[in-house]
Amino acid sequence: MPPDGYTSLTVSDEVFEQLVTVMAEYDCDSIADAVETASTIALERDEAQLAQILADQLAE
Repeated sequence: MPPDGYTSLTVSDEVFEQLVTVMAEYDCDSIADAVETASTIALERDEAQLAQILADQLAE
């Protein structure tokens, strides 16, 4: 159980690796900060940009 005021989150290894990448690229202090940062980034980009990013990542 997480401490009071916190919620636990279960993610796949792939998602965790992506969060670690976000932590490194955006200088996040924690996984929670990386989740917040990734969420903010996703909300700020439109669908076309997200589709292009996904296509680029899949091509790598």
